[in-house]
Amino acid sequence: MKKLLYICLVFSMIQARGQQEVPQKMLFVGNSYTYFWNLPQTVDLMIESDSITVVDIDHSTAGGVNWAQHWRSEKGLQTLEQIKEGDYDAVILQNHSRSSIERADSFQIFGEQLYNLAQSTGAKVYLYETWARAWNPYMQKTITAAYKQLAEKTGAYIVPVGLAWQRSRELRSDLVLYELDASHPNSTGTYLAACVFYAVLTGKSPVGLPPRLITKDKDGETLYLSIQNPNDALFCQKVAEEVVR
Repeated sequence: MKKLLYICLVFSMIQARGQQEVPQKMLFVGNSYTYFWNLPQTVDLMIESDSITVVDIDHSTAGGVNWAQHWRSEKGLQTLEQIKEGDYDAVILQNHSRSSIERADSFQIFGEQLYNLAQSTGAKVYLYETWARAWNPYMQKTITAAYKQLAEKTGAYIVPVGLAWQRSRELRSDLVLYELDASHPNSTGTYLAACVFYAVLTGKSPVGLPPRLITKDKDGETLYLSIQNPNDALFCQKVAEEVVR
């Protein structure tokens, strides 16, 4: 009888993890690593494709900016106002791809300030860990360490996209994740990033998500937001599952 009760308890715990509450309203704060190939919208469609919930995702982005520029409202950004007034369940922070290397102190200072502001509104805070440039994979160690340090200091959740890219490159060097500049994500790179977000935000495995993500444009016409080779899509899903697990 005790053994049966123990099994039921373990099963209930597994079910509870699989039924993680998904944030209903989210704000992405970042730059082109966020808006290239529509990462927020891709995450939205992945979550809704699984009939988990309907989510509302906004973003505050500008090309090349870092967290200090978000904090100072440069380049027309209104990030602070959006965080204060948006009533978000989750705020996702993505810094400039070289900031952890070139502006390590600023990375921690403004990351903590943005975290504190978002948390004061009741939002969960996620750190969108970015990836190394194609020509210098050794960058990843520094990038990962900076996001980990900030997470340990604040209690923010890490979305380990950079580690997923690293793992993908280890397993399949033929799979191209970068645009021609060897920095920004192409459509497949964004799909991989979105799979990691899906796994972190929902607590579920991304394996089985559709390789094609379809929505409607403003006129109600079909819009193919992402079209991936099914084998490549499955690979991205498995990498994301492995890294998050």
